[in-house]
Amino acid sequence: MLAVLDHDNSSALSLLTLFRRIHAAEKLPQPAVAAGPTRARDLSQFRETYAQFAAVASADITRVTAGLGVDWEKEILKTYDPKSAKTDAGKTLRLNGNVARVFNEKWLGSSDGLFLLSGVVNRMDRRDFDPTHCGELRFIYRLGYDVKMNGRTYASRMPFTVNMVFSYVDDGSNCRDVASLWRVAGIDADDPAVVAQRLLQGPLDFSRLTFKQMEINAQLVRFPSDLENMENRKFAGQAIYGMRIFALKDGRFQPTPLENTPDVQAILKDPAKQKQLQDYLAGHIAEIDNGAFRLPEGLEADIALSFSTAGSARMANRPFDLVVGREEAARIAAAAAAPGRSPKFVQSGTALLERLNTSSCMGCHQSSSTAGFHFLGVDRFDFGSDADAIRTALDGNQLQLPFSPHVYAELVRRKDYVERVSLGQAPNSFRPHPSAPAAAWGSGHPAYVAAGDNMPCPLNADLANAAKWSCNATRNLSCQALVTNAATSSYLGQCVPAAQNVAAGLSCRSNVIEDSMAKTAAGNQLGFNLRAFNDRVGKEELVYKLPEGKLNGFGYNCRPTKIGVPLGRVTRPCKPEEAALAAIRPDSVPGEVCAIVGGKGFEQMAKGYFDSAIFAAGVGRGLLNTCSPSRFCREDYICQQMPDFVTSARFNVSVQALNNLRSRKIGFCTPTYFVYQLRLDGHPNPR
Repeated sequence: MLAVLDHDNSSALSLLTLFRRIHAAEKLPQPAVAAGPTRARDLSQFRETYAQFAAVASADITRVTAGLGVDWEKEILKTYDPKSAKTDAGKTLRLNGNVARVFNEKWLGSSDGLFLLSGVVNRMDRRDFDPTHCGELRFIYRLGYDVKMNGRTYASRMPFTVNMVFSYVDDGSNCRDVASLWRVAGIDADDPAVVAQRLLQGPLDFSRLTFKQMEINAQLVRFPSDLENMENRKFAGQAIYGMRIFALKDGRFQPTPLENTPDVQAILKDPAKQKQLQDYLAGHIAEIDNGAFRLPEGLEADIALSFSTAGSARMANRPFDLVVGREEAARIAAAAAAPGRSPKFVQSGTALLERLNTSSCMGCHQSSSTAGFHFLGVDRFDFGSDADAIRTALDGNQLQLPFSPHVYAELVRRKDYVERVSLGQAPNSFRPHPSAPAAAWGSGHPAYVAAGDNMPCPLNADLANAAKWSCNATRNLSCQALVTNAATSSYLGQCVPAAQNVAAGLSCRSNVIEDSMAKTAAGNQLGFNLRAFNDRVGKEELVYKLPEGKLNGFGYNCRPTKIGVPLGRVTRPCKPEEAALAAIRPDSVPGEVCAIVGGKGFEQMAKGYFDSAIFAAGVGRGLLNTCSPSRFCREDYICQQMPDFVTSARFNVSVQALNNLRSRKIGFCTPTYFVYQLRLDGHPNPR
């Protein structure tokens, strides 16, 4: 379906076509562009829109590298070159590739850069934020490439998304007509070309839409796990993500404020803004409690930086902790309490901060996300001249699930919302916690399913009943604090199995974070949290009494964080029948699978470009946990597809066994940055 809608520049939903529509509607110049796939070089010809965004992005990168104050590198082939170091310390650290890797903004104007449609998202529920329209329609694209060098094809997507947001015009029937458009016949069964036309004549009909804004989410900097060890920060790698929104003003794209994301530095410096924020919170507590609110634009930032690893527990992603504080939040929550009032979310100061922080850009994008993203989309092989070559190039670098756990839960809520609007009924406008599991929405309050192994859970009674969920009691899970940070108001834990139920993939270490934000928040020009990479793990303890050293026999082992596995990871060697995937029955979803794990092949890729053949020759196998549309990976892990190369003689897996996994969308959980399409390094330099 995506290939039909976005095959080349002339396709109905190519990113270039959307820019043509925007320029036509605004009577802006229409550049002449050659036929072919949508390349960044071609988009750069739209000087009033795309080129404005690219210029701001380039300036942001310059400000990031200046503000970091550490050695950094954009070209992957120089990461092991001491002569390229920009600091004295870097000359030694680069001997083992230990340098902060930075996004190369040349991709945004390169003939190598491609923008691929990853998905189309119905956000009719966004009408709760803008009652003058019938919600939003979003077209999400990811940066990728298809490059031929030395007779080989290199191809991948990259951790960079573009979200083109359009608003549905009010249909005059309380949005019932627009909602009904989404009843599209045969969407799962008929020919994709036929269904695509039905969509374009129905819910994707641009005569019903007006352009709103372009939203960017990009990995800007990645700190390798070994650099974290050398610098004594002890995270299993870190990354900084940048988010911006661009809207048309005075005939060109300009940055615009980010929804519910406070300008921390401006507020901290200005007592008038502090009072304005406090007055707003006190006067809009009902909307905040429900989850559909909007800060005054004068209090909002126009750029947001988010941080992983352990993002949900770091002050860098909790901006309201700095501008409101716990005592003030408690006062506002207490003043809002009244006889007969039944809060849905905010029944304490801590809950108020939780609602505010998770409604900010950085807070949401580090809540049950995957690598700082919620929507990554399925892998495509149709974007180059040779689909078979691209499929081969991507092997070992593909995702099994296209969304984050948050999106899977949200889809249930959004479908219920649209269905009710189409029937002329009032939808439930309550927003649950972004880390909450899926829920049934038939009654006034959501009825959450129980959270599974290592999924997030509320540790205490701060949240109101409608916002609470629990761990799966049938699996004997208990909510425990595996990551603690005394500097923040965060009180989410993980659903932890008992010791007798230890299995592959589980968290096996707890961390105490020493947060640096309170010392550095006011001093950075680009963002209050730019130097939050200086946070560190001050203490680490075992969750289970497991061996930690060399793998031995078939006993479980807790692998160390320093090798790049956040909170450690339970694993063991695979037994012969497990290695062949022969024991997996077609009628069940296994909890464990013999997957691929790091090895010499993985380390070799870190020195240059991802090459599937070299990768396959060097990786190992180990028992890990599975993932599927009903079983998700924990924070800082992602659901990877089992690669084709496991059917080679070296691994001895049958094609039938591999297809058995894929037909049921079963993958395995791996640290996010073990998948090269989720890291900004490991790719050719853009030409």
